[in-house]
Amino acid sequence: MKLDQRLNRWTALMVLVLILVIVYFLMFHQFFVSHSGLNETINDLDVSRQKYINQAVKTPDLKEKLRKVKAMVGDNEEFLKAETTNLGNAEITSILKQIVNEQIVNEQGVESSECQIVSQQPSQDRNPDQFEKVLLRVRMRCQFEIFSKILSRIEENIPLLFVKDLRIEAQNISRYRRNKNKDAKQAPGNLEIRFELYAYLKNAIEKEDEK
Repeated sequence: MKLDQRLNRWTALMVLVLILVIVYFLMFHQFFVSHSGLNETINDLDVSRQKYINQAVKTPDLKEKLRKVKAMVGDNEEFLKAETTNLGNAEITSILKQIVNEQIVNEQGVESSECQIVSQQPSQDRNPDQFEKVLLRVRMRCQFEIFSKILSRIEENIPLLFVKDLRIEAQNISRYRRNKNKDAKQAPGNLEIRFELYAYLKNAIEKEDEK
């Protein structure tokens, strides 16, 4: 009888423990897990807040340094000499033409048909930087070797020139044959090349976060 009573007590105790475990998982476990995740989120936010505070403390000094840099541009030859956008467009167009002519005009002054500037069109700068930008959309027909040399000269040029959105396509040969009588200068094997060429004026742009 005493053995049965002890077994009954242990059974009852185990059942009670099992019930408590079930109640914990049903009612309290999710609560503690949620609060644990919330504490981690709060800690992350606190770290981010401290970073923003530290950055905000530095901002006035950074703005002042940026103003000083812009004011010291002066006679820096890496910028275009032009003072206005229109004059800048004329200057960058002239520079590109000179670079291309260096590669395609022979010693007798005869212009080769292996590379041509088809069109040059000024474009609006939709993503202004710290200084005013002059942007030119260029379309060319050129042999690869010559265009490689032109790119090298653009990279070495002073004032600094930059190229973006470069696209190179093979020219349609059959189209060339149909139009060869209309355009005698156009040589077969040339590539269709499009890119945007840009340079900077010395005119500084004051952005909203610098005011």
